[in-house]
Amino acid sequence: MKFGARILKTGLAVVLTFLVVNALDITPGLIAGIAAVNALQPNVHKSFIQTWNQFRGNIIGAISAILMVLMFDSNLIVIGLTIILVLSILIFFKLQSVSTLAVVTVIAIMDEPLGTVMETSDFIYTAFIRFSLVMIGVLCALIINLFVIPPKYEDKMYNHSVSITSDIFKWIRLEINGASDAMSIRKDVKELDKRVTKLETMYSWFREERPYFRKTTYSDLRNKILFKQMIVMTRKAYIVLSNLNRLENDYKYVSDDFTNRIRIEMDQLMAFHEQVFLKIAGKIPPETSIYYQESTAYYENTLMENFLDEYSKLRNTDIRLKYENILEIISSMNEYQKAIERADRLANSYFKYHTKDNELEIQQETLDE
Repeated sequence: MKFGARILKTGLAVVLTFLVVNALDITPGLIAGIAAVNALQPNVHKSFIQTWNQFRGNIIGAISAILMVLMFDSNLIVIGLTIILVLSILIFFKLQSVSTLAVVTVIAIMDEPLGTVMETSDFIYTAFIRFSLVMIGVLCALIINLFVIPPKYEDKMYNHSVSITSDIFKWIRLEINGASDAMSIRKDVKELDKRVTKLETMYSWFREERPYFRKTTYSDLRNKILFKQMIVMTRKAYIVLSNLNRLENDYKYVSDDFTNRIRIEMDQLMAFHEQVFLKIAGKIPPETSIYYQESTAYYENTLMENFLDEYSKLRNTDIRLKYENILEIISSMNEYQKAIERADRLANSYFKYHTKDNELEIQQETLDE
């Protein structure tokens, strides 16, 4: 784990929680501190949803704990049964995500009367204080998430995409040049899949975010569409690499001319991909697709037409079968090309209509962790 905003915000949330608890002069602050740590979420939108869910879950936990103590007193068996009851209710209402703090609330309330004698009114007052301590921690976590270092997902997604794509391109070049061993890099290819999945998860958090202190604009919506497509073309690049790696043995039987054609096409696509990255970062102006357009005129026929022409000349059944497997590589290359072209059009459109309104300002970082 690297030191980052989440670690800093966790510390600040705990500090703020104890400041509030001390100012209100209520104890024990440990309950509020635990609640603050558990309530932190990866984005502000999730924090709002989780705060509401925590409130409902803690209400269920508090009411259940109070009723069980009033009916059966408080002992270890009753505490265990109450926790089972609360967890069952949370599952019924689909509030499993807040079960940890709901159980903390139950234990905090039922632990006080355990082995002591307390008037009913005093017990209910103590239960209210314990419930309040949990909610103070949750609210402090929400405030920290909202105002302290709000996540800049555009920067993170862009820099992760560049880093991941750079590694994908490295392995693609080794594969198409026959300079790699399929088994030796399979572990690295699987690791790249995890990194792309992590990137897609980050986008799901970004998609949920919304401006809370101004109206949502068209540029906000276009921004999310643009970054979604950026991640789609990164996934498509990974699929090309995965197919090249999986079908490496079949790829070796392809003719030198066709292998060279695939190598040239992939070099063009990877250069076009990098060009779209530069466009999104504002390093080159919109409508800059000249390099790719000029490169595609190198061949008169398409890659698929080239493949069908070679395939029709084959007479060996085994070789024909291996050529048929290469169709997966060609198909993934076509899908990759479409994804890049769509990302390029979206980038052109975004910067054409939103040059001043909410302009993207990508900060270069090393965040691929």
